[in-house]
Amino acid sequence: MDNKKIWMPAAIAVGILVVIVALGQPFYIVNEREQVVVTRFNRPVHVVVGDLRDDVDAWKEEIIQSARRQEGNEAALDVKGLTVGHGAGLKFKMPFIDAVESFPDTMIEYDTEPREVVTRDKKTLIVDNFARWRIENPLLFRIRVGSEATARGRLNEVIYSVLQEELGRSNLIEVIRTKKEFTDFGEDDEFLNDPLMSSTMLEVLTRGRDEIMNSVTLQSNAIARERFGIRVIDVRIKRADLLTGNLQAVFSRMQAERARISTGYESEGEKEASIIRGDTDKKVTILLAEAEAEAETIRGEGDAQALKIFADAFGRNPELYKFLRTLEVIGESTRPGSEFVIGIDSSIYRLLQTEN
Repeated sequence: MDNKKIWMPAAIAVGILVVIVALGQPFYIVNEREQVVVTRFNRPVHVVVGDLRDDVDAWKEEIIQSARRQEGNEAALDVKGLTVGHGAGLKFKMPFIDAVESFPDTMIEYDTEPREVVTRDKKTLIVDNFARWRIENPLLFRIRVGSEATARGRLNEVIYSVLQEELGRSNLIEVIRTKKEFTDFGEDDEFLNDPLMSSTMLEVLTRGRDEIMNSVTLQSNAIARERFGIRVIDVRIKRADLLTGNLQAVFSRMQAERARISTGYESEGEKEASIIRGDTDKKVTILLAEAEAEAETIRGEGDAQALKIFADAFGRNPELYKFLRTLEVIGESTRPGSEFVIGIDSSIYRLLQTEN
């Protein structure tokens, strides 16, 4: 009996402790892909952030400071009793009275419905954009937003407002181009200074889509971080389409612009071709004249040498010269195929007569 009396209270105490542990759940687990806000009677008392941040201590201080900024507006927030920890693992909480709310500590994507945006040059675009973001201040996120679904709606409002403002300050060609340089042709100074290219085209290309979207990302991040404890990592345009009415007008303008440039290049080419043909004709004329003059000189020298050779030859044998000249006279004065009658008293006959 004595042993039973001793062990009975101990067994009851152990049983009560087991029930408390089972029902109260004094421990909770934080995994590597989440962060936690522990509340006590709906009052945040402890925040656990992940290890993915570069400077955990700085983020702890940021959470405390954001809590101080909210303390006057939130009746259920007491900064004095708030602690901040970090890292995954097994954590302790007060059973029954503490509740654990977990939030993702990973990058989150969301896609919005296409909306209309008007550019600076009065072109209406149907813009379909998406964003990547993450929760960096879970306490502020819980106070201001509460859930991912609500966060998507708030972010959509912020990003669309900034996007609308940025695209409203940009021309259509800046939205279309990814960079402000002439990426299709390279950064050739000769091309960029070509007078045939539209001067307005050069003026409007002060920035490209990359710069526009980087600006949208920075502005959206500043607003979302201050208001919701969210870091906007990136905002990008998936698709930007013109309205049907504007589409044909833009295409017609592009065709007219390309046709004008093409005509200009053709005119420049024809001008250069005329210059080249003129220079070639001039060179050909000069070469022909020089060649003709040289040929005349050579012919003259040849005739002179021939006359000299004939004179030397005929000077040595005058009878041979007289005979050859007689044959030339006969050949020149007689038609081909005709008969030539020579009298025996003719001087020609005497020349042709062979002495025995």
